[in-house]
Amino acid sequence: MNEFTLSRRAFLATAAASAATATTFRAANAANEHFLLSDVGCGRATGYAEANKIVTHEGKSHVAWIDSPEEGFRVRIRTLDHDSGEWAPTVTLGEGYDNHGGPSLTMDSEGYLHVAYYPHHHPMRYRRSLKPNDTTAWTDEELIGKTTTYPTLVCAPDDTLILTCRESSKNVPWEANRYIKKKGGDWEGPHTIIRALHMNYAHFMEALAWDSKGTLHLGTRIYGGDPRRGHTIGYMKSDDLGETWTRWDGSKIEMPATAETIDIVESSPKGPGIGLRAGAIAMDGNDVPHIICCQMDTLPSKTWIAKPGANGAWTQTDLAPFLPKKYEGWGVATPGEVVFNDEGTMYVVATLIQPPDNADVSIWGHPSSEPILFTSNDGGKTFDFELLTTPDPEVPRWLPNMERPTGHNRVTGRPGIIYTEGTRGDTNLQLVSNNVRWIGKS
Repeated sequence: MNEFTLSRRAFLATAAASAATATTFRAANAANEHFLLSDVGCGRATGYAEANKIVTHEGKSHVAWIDSPEEGFRVRIRTLDHDSGEWAPTVTLGEGYDNHGGPSLTMDSEGYLHVAYYPHHHPMRYRRSLKPNDTTAWTDEELIGKTTTYPTLVCAPDDTLILTCRESSKNVPWEANRYIKKKGGDWEGPHTIIRALHMNYAHFMEALAWDSKGTLHLGTRIYGGDPRRGHTIGYMKSDDLGETWTRWDGSKIEMPATAETIDIVESSPKGPGIGLRAGAIAMDGNDVPHIICCQMDTLPSKTWIAKPGANGAWTQTDLAPFLPKKYEGWGVATPGEVVFNDEGTMYVVATLIQPPDNADVSIWGHPSSEPILFTSNDGGKTFDFELLTTPDPEVPRWLPNMERPTGHNRVTGRPGIIYTEGTRGDTNLQLVSNNVRWIGKS
């Protein structure tokens, strides 16, 4: 048994402590359903599902998002005390370059919070809380990388921080890079883990999850350079903190992975269109990965959960059959999350959208958007459906983000969820005043 495995067991032992406080959540949070965190949220206030934005630990939930007040984009965090049901004042962590600069949040074994934020083709900003389980004071900003976007930050069982992000270039195909920070050390990297096949724009949407043995699992949507190639949803895993990677069957992937060499979960036909998207990845009690996937270039949009089958092929569970009859013909779309809590219950948060009459109308931030929750107690064979908001056909409620265990935080009961209520904005730099709301965990 190696030191890493021992560390992972200590990692999981924190679940018992978290469960001890879970009984207070339902009563304390009854008044916090759809609590208004902010009324100046930006057009992506809770956006980018690959980035975890909620950490719950020892009776507190810390929630991060991005605002756009008059002075510009600001990354914010706020804390709920579950015993009292009271929210602490909002803390500003730093600036965001534009509405893509939102945060990714995780926690180490000592309860310190870690956050990455700011960029859109710029250096990443990183800070750590000065006190465990406390958001009132933070270390000075550290810069990571050069032309980064979309942080995904997780904390390993041995407290190594792992950050993945997109990095753009004029000279080579764009890449998804990995940076690491060992406990007490400096940031190291970049180490390229995924590369687009062509020059120009690329997007990866890489999401990370730990299993019970300390293996790191990655789900991604690879869209790179030439839209005629279509999109690929891919998967890979690592037993050494992202230094080397394999497919689900254990076969080695030469680094950097591409849309042709990664373990292919799904691929879209070649041709123009929005195509495929991926969201979060989650591990069930048997250490099997589940990836939330979405097809958005045909309406109604379709969302499903993919997992590897017995023969190595990836299976799909479509969520549309679990919609109530009155929503037949509506689309289920991402951004979205999939999470297994410590009790083994599976939660999937997504967005319900009524297909517009005009096919030229975008469903990205469509006014009919409402956050929905699917709950399964049989590992994803069947789901119960819950509409999380009261529908308003004039105001989109979308970009849901649900807490998942990205470090030493544990998820017990129903996870907390935040979402954006309002417009996507006309440009990435537009300052808007959206509501940012919290749906209390139970």
